[in-house]
Amino acid sequence: MDTQFGKRPFRESRDLLLQKVSRISQEKIPLSAAYGRVVAGDITAEMMIPHYDRSPYDGYALRSADTREASPEHPVTLAIIGEIRPGEPAGRALRDGEAVKLLTGSPLPEGADAVVKYEDTVFTRETVILSFPLSAGQNIIRAGEDVQQGTLLARDGVIADTAVMGLLSSQGLTEIPVYRKLRVAVISTGNELAEAGETLTGSKIYNSNRYTLTAELLKNGFLPAYLGRADDDTDGIATLLSKALREHDAVLLTGGVSAGDYDLVPDAFRKIGAEIVIHGVKMKPGMAGVYGFYQGKPCIALSGNPVSALTAFYCIAAPVLRKYAGMSRYNPELIRVKITRDFPKGGKGERILRGAMSIEDGMVCLTPSREQGNVVISSLSGAGILAIVPGDHGPVKAGDMLDGFII
Repeated sequence: MDTQFGKRPFRESRDLLLQKVSRISQEKIPLSAAYGRVVAGDITAEMMIPHYDRSPYDGYALRSADTREASPEHPVTLAIIGEIRPGEPAGRALRDGEAVKLLTGSPLPEGADAVVKYEDTVFTRETVILSFPLSAGQNIIRAGEDVQQGTLLARDGVIADTAVMGLLSSQGLTEIPVYRKLRVAVISTGNELAEAGETLTGSKIYNSNRYTLTAELLKNGFLPAYLGRADDDTDGIATLLSKALREHDAVLLTGGVSAGDYDLVPDAFRKIGAEIVIHGVKMKPGMAGVYGFYQGKPCIALSGNPVSALTAFYCIAAPVLRKYAGMSRYNPELIRVKITRDFPKGGKGERILRGAMSIEDGMVCLTPSREQGNVVISSLSGAGILAIVPGDHGPVKAGDMLDGFII
């Protein structure tokens, strides 16, 4: 157990959690329902694509040897013995001096080793005339040119996108193995919270974290379920946590994770027997947080401040949940980002700077939101990228280059 508050930078904290993450179980589903799902296990090609030699054009299949002497002065005339359409058998083998009409995608008959486009010929219903020679193999799509038998079509942990769907369907597959969709329970804590539709009284505030985090879970392909709000009471939080972990694969909770009198989530974690791995992270915003596991299920508690919660989700929670969901690419890909506007604050720990992304002169640029406070949720509107300001960097100047990632 590590409960030293804010001991590690976020990437070190994230990586420590990732070492402890297993993967969710698998299931088989129809290929028609597989788009966007995480493929479980490597899938290789059982047959070549295409599985026969075929024509790339409307034209004529022929024997290249018959065109060896063809020229404008001495054209060669071949007899057309028939027509082959896509999906039809190739028919009999070609003999000397013969050709067969093909449509795009049609198989080549035995003996044919070249195809000529119909517009490069003079033809009638019975003959085709060529005024130039063809070489063996010219204008032929060979069997296996696209995919060879044994080719890796989809790697374990990849998300089935359009290309993957096309490759798998070309093999005639009707179902594939995928990782189960992750069921994530969302819990809010805090006496100050009111739900949308309720009337605000006193210093109550509306519960926005429920909606922002649910949106992020949906964006990642998970199945979120909001279980409600717990008051500032250890037993109440523990009861809701226990329910969440009985019925779901992971729990994402906000509020009650700092060091005040009513920050009771760490005690609730311990009460249900969850292992606390990280308590607090050395970064701003998003420092407050409790991260652990209960019987292999991730238990993630983030700050009640909306921007802090989302920042910690992007930096730590999302990679942990993505790996648990079976994804092979779970960490955000770091890119170099040019900052376009001064940001005056430095700090002892890393700062996560949010802003709008643009491409200027071939470079990825970030224009920092003018307000970067923990509760300024409007600063995330239009923000598509985060930059990581090192702890020893000091104030950020326009033109500085930082590591960052797209959200």
